[in-house]
Amino acid sequence: MNAKTWLTVFGVVAALVVGGAGFYAFSSYGSYKTAMEGWDAKVGTIQTLERKAPYPNKENSEEVEESLKRYRAAVQKLSDTLNTFQRPLNKELANTEFQQRVKTRVEEFRQYARTGGLEIDSRTEFHLGFDSYASNLPQPELVPVLDYELEAIDHLLRTLVDAGAETMSAFQRDAIPGETGASGQHDSGVVHKYPVRFRFQGTFATFQQFVNALANDKEFFYILRVLKVKNEKTEGALKLAADGSSTFERYENPTTKELASPERIAEWKADGATPAEVVAKAKEEGFIKADQDARVLMGQEKISVYVVIDITRFLGPDEVEKPEPETEAKKGRKR
Repeated sequence: MNAKTWLTVFGVVAALVVGGAGFYAFSSYGSYKTAMEGWDAKVGTIQTLERKAPYPNKENSEEVEESLKRYRAAVQKLSDTLNTFQRPLNKELANTEFQQRVKTRVEEFRQYARTGGLEIDSRTEFHLGFDSYASNLPQPELVPVLDYELEAIDHLLRTLVDAGAETMSAFQRDAIPGETGASGQHDSGVVHKYPVRFRFQGTFATFQQFVNALANDKEFFYILRVLKVKNEKTEGALKLAADGSSTFERYENPTTKELASPERIAEWKADGATPAEVVAKAKEEGFIKADQDARVLMGQEKISVYVVIDITRFLGPDEVEKPEPETEAKKGRKR
């Protein structure tokens, strides 16, 4: 191929390449220009909307206002209902007055417990859970809540006495936010809980009456959160003999009402003693045969009960913290 022919071919190819590139650039510029015009239009619309002050129409505004009124009325009705289970906080009580009130309530309850037959463990001093305030004054801002808790604890333990509990071997009040050793804040902003934990001994009837009284209490709202019950008897009832007859025998001292133990009865039956001889031996020791056709197998034993009870108080609308208004910076981040 001579030089003239090569230059001709090269010129044709170059013209085609340049023409194709120009056509592609022209068509792409058209698409780019269209896209930019659409973008500018959207930006202009957004800027226009941001400069305007949006407002609802009359119908929507009235509907929102009516909904808000119904909501506020429902909240107030709920608050009034809950207030039937709790008295208002005494915000006028001074910390010195509260300290004296603790001492008075402790003495009054001790007397109430003695009259009702409840024995309080004397190994530690008992101050209704307010031991630290026997010698120290509480912080003034905590006094209204502490006073409310004092009333609730006194009422709770008097209910325990009325149920027939025999002994109370332990009692503890958890510190509330603001006291030493307490968490920084409550778990909820509308419901506050003040836990107390104690152990008492009594019958099944005592336990049942106490729980029923808590469930139906009209003075305070209690939540039984933890419950552990231990029976003094760990063995079951006596079994029947192989032929289906009862092997249960009851020998009772008619004077002291003492029942002969299975071990003592076994001693009377030793050496193959006949039933008549067993009765005679029992009589010599002051016992008579007192078998019963029907026996109560459960419910007559003593039990030890450990409970954790939350004294619960619902905050009124005026006590609930209002959310902080949003700043312009926060609003800007949401856009």
